[in-house]
Amino acid sequence: MLKLSSIRNVDSSPSESIDLFVAACGYEGRAIAASEKFHQVARKKLAIGFASQRELEYNANMAWFENEGFDFFEVDDDKFRDTLNHYLSQLSPDDGAWKVEVDISCFNRFRMAHLVDALRSLSASEVSVIYRYSIAEFTPPAEDAAPTVTVAPVIPQFAGWTTRPDRPPAAIVGLGYEPNKAIGVVDHLEINNATWAYYPLGPVPEYYQRVLEANRSLLEIIQSDGRCQPYDLNEPAQLFSEINSLVDMLKPYFNTVLIPFGPKLFALVTLLVASANDDVGVWRVSSGSLEEPVNRRPSGHTVSVSVTFSQ
Repeated sequence: MLKLSSIRNVDSSPSESIDLFVAACGYEGRAIAASEKFHQVARKKLAIGFASQRELEYNANMAWFENEGFDFFEVDDDKFRDTLNHYLSQLSPDDGAWKVEVDISCFNRFRMAHLVDALRSLSASEVSVIYRYSIAEFTPPAEDAAPTVTVAPVIPQFAGWTTRPDRPPAAIVGLGYEPNKAIGVVDHLEINNATWAYYPLGPVPEYYQRVLEANRSLLEIIQSDGRCQPYDLNEPAQLFSEINSLVDMLKPYFNTVLIPFGPKLFALVTLLVASANDDVGVWRVSSGSLEEPVNRRPSGHTVSVSVTFSQ
């Protein structure tokens, strides 16, 4: 398996050449936003859709991907990795080094984790990946929050392992605007005194206040101890550095899990941190198909981060 060797922020301009561009075909209006800007120079283009919740703008997005020459597949989550692995096995970059771009905006966390793991598992000397993220316009959260049905490692490859099971758990949580979901998981784990949290600041300011309101109960517990910090959505490499440093600080005393609510970009960063730390797990907290579909449209802001996996 390749090791994470570098991560840096890059501007959101098209690359000169790409071996493969990967996107998710979902029901959100932003599902094609990054692809419209960046797919043209790709030698191969892959869009993976969903076998359920094919509503809102799903059909229009599917038609766009097919019209633009993407190889298109619709699969359930349980067939996603096999489909991805089979597709990747048919590609062979000329020099043994891969250049890939992935639009993470509409992949769920389960599929995003498999994407990160599949790319670091390629038989290659180096895999360079630019992850693109289309920030959505503000959309108010659903009034009735769907119940949580999954609290577990996002995939087995990111379950984390430890040689010290006697150590207590600690959590690093990315906050979203789903009311009380984060505090619910923290209470479930019984680790109020060992929870650190991050909340997003970005170009769509309406999210900031809603995130603080939705997590007031948790913030009242941890904010006075300095265990809650903002992060800049436009600086994912800096966020990686901060979380990775916090993980290093916690390792001698705790078994740490990363719980990414909020923007998909935070989830990506936690997966990259876990790629650099085999003993750290990433957990998925999901309502599954019970979650009400929301049409998140693009704000026009795109964040890009370049990651290199190498031998």
